[in-house]
Amino acid sequence: MSEQSGNLTSDETLRHTAEAVLATMRTRSRSWYPALRQHLERVRTATPTDLADRAFLEKLWEDDGISATGMGSVKVATALDDPGFRHWFATAYGEPLPADPAAAEAHLLWLYKETEKRLRDKCDRVARLKLNRVLCTRFPSHFTTIADVGRLLFLHRAMGGSAQAHPVTAHLAIKQRLDRLLGPVDMSVSNADLDRLFLPWALYQHLERESEPSPEPEGVTEVAATPSADSLQPLAAALRRKGLTAVKGYFATILEMLPLLAEGMSREEFYDEVHRSYPSLGNYSINGVINSIAREMNLCVRDDGIYRLNARGLNLLSTRDPDEIADHLLTRVLGVDHAVKALAAGPRPLADLVRHIKAVNPGWTSDVIPRAIVSWLSSMDVIGTDAQCQCMLTERGLTWAARVTWTPEALSAKSAGVLAETLPQQRAAMAAPPFDAVRARLEAINAARLHFPAELVRQLHAGLWSHPVRHFAVLTGISGSGKTQLALNYGRAIAPVDDEADEHVRIIPVQPAWYDPAPLLGFVSPLTQHYCSTPFLEILLHAAADPERPYVVILDEMNLSHPEQYLAPLLSAMETRGWIDLHDLPENAGDVPQRVQYPANLVLIGTLNMDETTHGLSDKILDRAFTLEFWDIDLGRFPKWEEFGLPAHLREASRNVLTALAKALSPVRLHFAWRTIEDVLRYLECATAAGADATSAMDEVVYARVLPKLRGENTARFQKALQDTLAVLNAHDLKRCAGKVESLLADLRETGTARFWR
Repeated sequence: MSEQSGNLTSDETLRHTAEAVLATMRTRSRSWYPALRQHLERVRTATPTDLADRAFLEKLWEDDGISATGMGSVKVATALDDPGFRHWFATAYGEPLPADPAAAEAHLLWLYKETEKRLRDKCDRVARLKLNRVLCTRFPSHFTTIADVGRLLFLHRAMGGSAQAHPVTAHLAIKQRLDRLLGPVDMSVSNADLDRLFLPWALYQHLERESEPSPEPEGVTEVAATPSADSLQPLAAALRRKGLTAVKGYFATILEMLPLLAEGMSREEFYDEVHRSYPSLGNYSINGVINSIAREMNLCVRDDGIYRLNARGLNLLSTRDPDEIADHLLTRVLGVDHAVKALAAGPRPLADLVRHIKAVNPGWTSDVIPRAIVSWLSSMDVIGTDAQCQCMLTERGLTWAARVTWTPEALSAKSAGVLAETLPQQRAAMAAPPFDAVRARLEAINAARLHFPAELVRQLHAGLWSHPVRHFAVLTGISGSGKTQLALNYGRAIAPVDDEADEHVRIIPVQPAWYDPAPLLGFVSPLTQHYCSTPFLEILLHAAADPERPYVVILDEMNLSHPEQYLAPLLSAMETRGWIDLHDLPENAGDVPQRVQYPANLVLIGTLNMDETTHGLSDKILDRAFTLEFWDIDLGRFPKWEEFGLPAHLREASRNVLTALAKALSPVRLHFAWRTIEDVLRYLECATAAGADATSAMDEVVYARVLPKLRGENTARFQKALQDTLAVLNAHDLKRCAGKVESLLADLRETGTARFWR
């Protein structure tokens, strides 16, 4: 969700969005308005006798003019059958509101809470959706038409309110702010009052579309109401999530995490909170919890890098009732509807139920996911056990099964020859390109760019081609040392092309938010049911279709996210040229095949830096990749010393200063590489051309480009590195830099730590 589309806290943004939404509403049919206006008028003019009448109350509570009943429709007949409830409700509901706004809010809060309490006493559960609808009908100036509390609080939070506010408070805040910004309703415009009444719901729909479009529209097409409880629309099996991940604690763990997400958390905060609550969990399991909440259960959205509960999550936070996610699990997660439908016919042994679920997806070659589905449903009190320890549906489970009005769909078994007609059969392995030819081409490229030692190139070449299929290397080391350039130029050298169109070489910048393979391998669009490709998938398919030549992918800064997560299918397939499953759409649904065999001519080269913004590499990566380190930087080999318009004495002075500083800092790996040298020389060229003194310019650029990385603990090695650095700076009369390093040494002595940024 972009900041502009998902944040309505500013008056200007809210006014602009509301006016645009209103204009869109007025272009659509609003055929239900006449019946709604009649219903509002009937309630407005109702007498105390009407409000105590059983038939009148049933019409009031069941009428869907304001909004449909929504998910989990709760029956209120038991309450309406009770004369005591009808008498109380007629009196309380018919009482006029106080003129004072604060007193009016207090009365509405009391009415809401007392009605909740009495409904719970009579019906065991609170019909929250119907309650919000009934109150909006009686008090349209104080309530919105958003009957679903989660959606109401989602909009309230987007407008700057708290996601944990009472529904009455949220309704009032939304209405009052919109009325203040838009002014009085222009009654000369037809249906303007009803448009204003429905505006909050339309705003919510706008936010929902902007933040996380649903695979199927969840609101009625005419911008009216939340969907009916009994009209679940199952997603095709090929488009569903493939089961559920096993998580320690299952549903109880989800409930424990929800309060933390109400107002939002970053990915790092989310990770830390899960780890704090479950310290025994490893990294993979923690990410499984996050994935279950955010993706599998669809309980939160990511807004500018912050995880926040969506409407479903806010409802679950409030009620802690598994029924809040029944619609999602039954219609959008493969295997859940099969499980409850199978048990609706009668109890089954666990092993039999697992076999039944496992048959839904030929890709489930073990019992792990089917058993996880059973465990999730058991933790939600959907599945229980009978006296013979067989699996059976609980009372809640029977309700869930009744909502599955369709025949659950299974995935078809994949044919081993599916790709035979679209992709050529690859050889079992690809011979390594001749090293002499690669070296000659790389030397020609080096002459125009950077110089790479022959020994380094030989190591990379041998490391990539020592395995017949798995051509995977990782280049790590100091920033600016030429890792990406070496990978790119090596790729150009082994790809036999006559120009530099780089059609066989692709740099893929890795992003911190890559938590699954979709950014690399693409995904099925839930809106269009077409496969959304990616640059990586394109070169993967080209490699599979053109097995005679190498294709090179460079994963730049590959550890900004966790490589073992977004590379998982590739890591599994690269050992034996296994198949990579992409989708289960019909074979003629698009240009992307259902699956592709890992190409033996694909070369993967990852570059990474190690600092506080990155992640370490797991054994799953290290076991497969050939690793090269770039720490020993020979500044004398830098090819551009002569390229800048510096006087000979300044060029020599800069070479001496930078070489001495690199030597002083290299024992603690705080030295620098060729990018920094080039930046220093460019600055000196510009500064001296503008009239700066050469020594002052050197002092300025070393302070800005070399010293900011200085940080460390009070060890003998770090202390000596700072002392040697200070000696170099004093020797070249770089006074400002020397003063900064002296202060770092003082910090080291006094506090045991030192860093440039403090």
